[in-house]
Amino acid sequence: MVYQVDGNQLLRLWSVISCFEVMREIQDPSVQSTVITRAQALLTAFVLDLTPLPEEKVKSATLGAGLEEITGFDA
Repeated sequence: MVYQVDGNQLLRLWSVISCFEVMREIQDPSVQSTVITRAQALLTAFVLDLTPLPEEKVKSATLGAGLEEITGFDA
């Protein structure tokens, strides 16, 4: 299935990666738990916001696009 991803969704995904980077530096397990919970919430929101491309656009979806364009990818 091919999904449509916009800039806000990509920002959420980047935020999840950022949470993992921050978590590596934290030694306190309770704070790590808070960070991982935030990452999980952001990742869940990312997945729930995915919308499939219409069938007619699936054939023309590209893997790369400019910053202004919506990127399609096969998942």
